[in-house]
Amino acid sequence: MQVHRERSRFVRENGRWYFESGERVQETIRRAEPKVGRNDPCPCGSGKKYKKCCGARA
Repeated sequence: MQVHRERSRFVRENGRWYFESGERVQETIRRAEPKVGRNDPCPCGSGKKYKKCCGARA
């Protein structure tokens, strides 16, 4: 299935509507996994908190 989303602008002249322009609206990016919190265990498996391990580089 394919989805197309667009934000369009129309102008009314003499009681009739005319298409003026349109722009494609991008989909919101959604994470596959939940976001890692600062105090959560690091997903790399080190056993440290995320903020002291891989989160320190972010």
